[in-house]
Amino acid sequence: MKQLFKTILSLLLLVALSHTNAQDALWQLDFDSEVEWNSVTESGILLVGTKDFKLHGVDSRDGNILWTSEAFEQAKKMKGPDGKKVEPKYAFENFIRVLTDDEYEEVSDYVELKFTDGYQYRQYAVINIQTGEEVISPQIAEMPIIKVPLFGEMAQFNFNGTGYIPELRMVIISTNFEDYSQKGTPTITITKMVDLLSQKIIWTNEEIAVNGFPALLEDGDIVLPGTTQIAKMDPKTGDVKWAYNTEHRKQVFESFDLSLDLSTGYFFEKKKNSGTLSALDMKSGKKLWEQELKLKVVPTMSAMSDGVVVIDDKWFTMYDLQNGSVKWEVKKIDGYVVDLGEKGILATSKGKQLLLLNRKNGNVIWDQKIKGINIDQIAATGVMYTDIKGRLGYIQYDGELIWDKKGMLEVPSLRYKPELTKEIMVVDGDLFEIDLLTGDYKVLHKGLAKKFEGENASPESVESVAGGYLFMDGNNLVMLEPDGSVRFAKYWEAPGLSLAAKIALRAAQVSVMAMGAAAQMQSSHVAAYSRYGTNDYYSKMYAQQAQDLFNAAGQVGAEAKKKFQATVSKGDIRMILTRVGEGGQGKSAGLVKVDRRTGEELGTLLLSDKEPIYDYDQVSGQVFFKADKKQIISYSF
Repeated sequence: MKQLFKTILSLLLLVALSHTNAQDALWQLDFDSEVEWNSVTESGILLVGTKDFKLHGVDSRDGNILWTSEAFEQAKKMKGPDGKKVEPKYAFENFIRVLTDDEYEEVSDYVELKFTDGYQYRQYAVINIQTGEEVISPQIAEMPIIKVPLFGEMAQFNFNGTGYIPELRMVIISTNFEDYSQKGTPTITITKMVDLLSQKIIWTNEEIAVNGFPALLEDGDIVLPGTTQIAKMDPKTGDVKWAYNTEHRKQVFESFDLSLDLSTGYFFEKKKNSGTLSALDMKSGKKLWEQELKLKVVPTMSAMSDGVVVIDDKWFTMYDLQNGSVKWEVKKIDGYVVDLGEKGILATSKGKQLLLLNRKNGNVIWDQKIKGINIDQIAATGVMYTDIKGRLGYIQYDGELIWDKKGMLEVPSLRYKPELTKEIMVVDGDLFEIDLLTGDYKVLHKGLAKKFEGENASPESVESVAGGYLFMDGNNLVMLEPDGSVRFAKYWEAPGLSLAAKIALRAAQVSVMAMGAAAQMQSSHVAAYSRYGTNDYYSKMYAQQAQDLFNAAGQVGAEAKKKFQATVSKGDIRMILTRVGEGGQGKSAGLVKVDRRTGEELGTLLLSDKEPIYDYDQVSGQVFFKADKKQIISYSF
């Protein structure tokens, strides 16, 4: 499907390009509601989200609307991250996932819709974006129906236990709930596995439910974590290899962890004022051992190669893998835990101490007092950590703080790991390279930030491109060789406010500052004649007014300097917002198409919009631009 689309589109574009230039629109499309979001997919469908929470599928070749779906409309009742009514743009960006698969192109014909209010309402659906048809959902899978206040009837499913599993190209839908509409309030349990491409239900199980996303094991089976049950199943047949349940129906698993090799699972279930810790063989489902723990809090667990560490409010206890006996226990360790194999167990305590413990007896091999200690990463010869100031340090496995002598690195503004043994960081504008095998570091390029033009410009992201490091912000591309030398540095000026707008804002800034000065003088005048001095109510009031006005003047000044950015990267192409035409900065604003490998300009497109909403399709070379509130235009670029 995708290959056919590419062939047809290439032919159409050849015809179009023989009659048009970069400024001629291929097509123009108007919607009934304001456009809030658009995204082009690998299958050639342009997805458009409008303010009325409708999702539209557009044929990017000719601009024809293929379908309009109302499946997303309930999202308008959700809340955003600020707790207020969700904005359409946020909803489209976060509640919709376009599926992709490098081996099966057909997967790119589907999108997944998933959202919840965190309480009663939740929705899940898979839509075929070629037709707009809702092909997989709890309703279509005939999951149990319940009535939800304000939302009406809704098919039941566990939000965290339902979704697309990329490795299997399947969708799992699961639920378990107490049905109060039936006598005796029975617990309804049901799990279904659906093939994505055929939309056929492969199997149904009415004994197993999943509340957390399934874990795929090396043997091809999946582990389904539930609230009262953990099960291992064959995902293709639904055969249950084993199931492990809590002792009582209304008990739940409070804590769970798997060993690094996924061979052993550890479970903690609460029982009144105590609890039970169990170890399970993940291959057979056989319980290896069980220990009753008299605890008032739910502990945290960390699986080790030869047992499990349990941390409660008092003790740090190691339980033996074979029989569950206590190997050793120590006090006052309550933080991060890392299994270093034969070297020992690394742990933090109270946010101010780093310790290495003997794994056989729990004795302290060494300890270092570091305020605000947090383990950053494990390297070949030691541990990288951060302190209370956010600075990076390095401690060897023998306890020596080697960066204390050379100098700790200040808080990095950008980090990137091009390979497992190396990391690069931008610190105070300089580029550092850290050798994770030796723990040593060096300055790879001093003054990297100075290569970035524009006010307060600095590298915001980095990628490995064409054998080098490409550092980027909204208007700069700086390519460094692996040795730190500069391959190229390119800058495109960002459009800003027009000269008239800047003059108006500057005038407003002067006026506001004058008002602030007057309020400050009035505050001083009142204080001079009041028995309470600067503590006088009116003196304080005028002082606060002055401060507010000075702050406002600062904001007006910042607005006058404001620059606009709107970049999109697809493959080897980066689209950058800059000035490409004549006239004011709004009229001259447009896009420059840049080859990220060389920094070469490949073309420009005038949009006359300094805050454009657009997307770019690297296959067809089309730009899809929101030209007006309700209009999208396609340009060949």
